[in-house]
Amino acid sequence: MKLGVFKLVHEANSFALDRCDQNMFAEGQWTRGYGAVKNEENSNTELGAVLAFLENHTEWEATFFRLASASPCGDITNACFSAVRDELVADIKAGAWDALYLCLHGAATVEGGRSAELELLRAIRADFPDLPIGVSFDMHANLAPEIAQLVTIAAGYKTHPHIDMRNVAAKVLRLVVSTARGDIRPTGAIVKLPLLLPSANMRTTDGPMREVVSYAALVEQQEGALDITVYGGFPYSDCTMSGACCMVYTDNDTALAYRLARDVAGKLWSLKEQFFVPLPSTREALQSIANATRYPIAIADNADNPGSGGIADTPSQLRAILDAELAIPAAFCFLVDPELVERCHKAGIGARFQARLGGRLTSLYGPPVEREVEVVRLVEDCSFKNEGPQDTGASSSYGPTAVVKCGNIEIVVVTIRHSVSDPGFYRVNGIDFSKIRLLGVKAKNHFRAAFSSVFAEIIAVDEPGPAAYDFTTLPFTHVPDHFYPMNPGATFSVEKVT
Repeated sequence: MKLGVFKLVHEANSFALDRCDQNMFAEGQWTRGYGAVKNEENSNTELGAVLAFLENHTEWEATFFRLASASPCGDITNACFSAVRDELVADIKAGAWDALYLCLHGAATVEGGRSAELELLRAIRADFPDLPIGVSFDMHANLAPEIAQLVTIAAGYKTHPHIDMRNVAAKVLRLVVSTARGDIRPTGAIVKLPLLLPSANMRTTDGPMREVVSYAALVEQQEGALDITVYGGFPYSDCTMSGACCMVYTDNDTALAYRLARDVAGKLWSLKEQFFVPLPSTREALQSIANATRYPIAIADNADNPGSGGIADTPSQLRAILDAELAIPAAFCFLVDPELVERCHKAGIGARFQARLGGRLTSLYGPPVEREVEVVRLVEDCSFKNEGPQDTGASSSYGPTAVVKCGNIEIVVVTIRHSVSDPGFYRVNGIDFSKIRLLGVKAKNHFRAAFSSVFAEIIAVDEPGPAAYDFTTLPFTHVPDHFYPMNPGATFSVEKVT
């Protein structure tokens, strides 16, 4: 039995400064073949699930097509996407397959407001109308209803922070294999909502998303569905398919799939206002903890989180922390500035010089912070295996890094932009949470997976940045005007959805 495996993971922030091309993928993952995935064995990732599946099902052999993953940034360029799509179709045509497994994000917008996932699936189905296709999606996918008919079986993450990637992929593999054997006949339905939701309050550990996901799990169990996934969507992808939805797969019962999808979508709609919570600025957060007695405390800048398309270059949070002239030891993680890292490495530990911190790429979010800094630590290659619950065992690399000090604040500067959500990053760069009282970090919810038990408090803040909390101010071109919250009077009728 032959399985074809493909991966395209990118969450597009259409309002970011850059565009996603092969060079951006090269900083994440841009590989092919079995040898490229061996290092993910036993990892908490989708490809880790594929390797475990192959070990336990020796009757199956897999061919690994293109495996592409990039940190969230701008839309994928037309040239890059066309090359990936054409390569995938050619790979499938070159062999005989019993099933395909596709690891997709779901919010990989292409220039012009197009859904990469939708176009990939259309291209495959044009030549392979009956091939069993199983797909795993991120919880923040923006999915077209058509995808439920293009895909044989699909499932998405049920946790945020995402710590169930391997489990979800394993479920998809089990179901697509059952389909290939003729044991089940999946039928799916996707019900879209005219709704853009902020991810800042979309955790499944608490709040409204926990309530919706728990409800969906109960419905799935009671009704015997193959899978029910609630997708919060990603509001910074300016795509014709943007927005929240519910996806349901049943065993050969289309009417049930639609009924359950409408039911769970209605539950999400009823709680929509609870997703919107006010976020303080960094200055306000610092004032609120002035008399704190429990440490350490983390202040997370959501608007420049690389995991949401942030550039790790906006200066406002760092400026607020430095202006506060804190009497307590603190750290700031992080800025992306390859030139500053190189300057630090050339100058050496102990060197002092005037530096421009942040504001390197654009002045849209404020001017650089100018301070004298001292080089205190240098790392030739900040690479490690993830130690935390997210992507456990997978490799991460930030290139050469430097830690500079300004007053009581240690500032980490890196070469390669990736989200920072794993303890390995802090260990390699010498940031010891037993010694600091405050951490300023460009992060959002994934940070909490590993660090909720480390910090006495994690305060989400909003600053100017590419992923600013109030996305209603962004110049959307492709998202319909009638979506909530841009249109506070938006309506959704469960009974009328088809």
